[in-house]
Amino acid sequence: MKHVLFVIAAVSVWGGVARADALSHMPETRGTLSQALHSAKVQAHQGVNHQEQQTDEQNLRRIGLSAETVRDGLWAVSHRPHSPCAQYIRQLTADAKGSSAALLQSDQRLVTYVENSGICER
Repeated sequence: MKHVLFVIAAVSVWGGVARADALSHMPETRGTLSQALHSAKVQAHQGVNHQEQQTDEQNLRRIGLSAETVRDGLWAVSHRPHSPCAQYIRQLTADAKGSSAALLQSDQRLVTYVENSGICER
């Protein structure tokens, strides 16, 4: 009986040592989930870089939006992304990047609507 208890104790200790050794070889975590989510939120809040914003401004001006509407629209994209203005500006920006003549022609009605409706006025 003593031998059985001794064997069980030895196996338990050996198993614990093996588990500790396996855990020591695991990579360390680089932070908590909340830290990762915070980092992603900060990156999303930083938005587009300055060069990309200038390109978007130029493309929107090229398709016919006024400077004031472009400024207000890009502000809406950064600060009120779910607003109708931001949605229209994102659509026009994406179409202008594509440079498809058919898309740019079909967007002229949208450009006229955005300009005349005042939807992007703050």
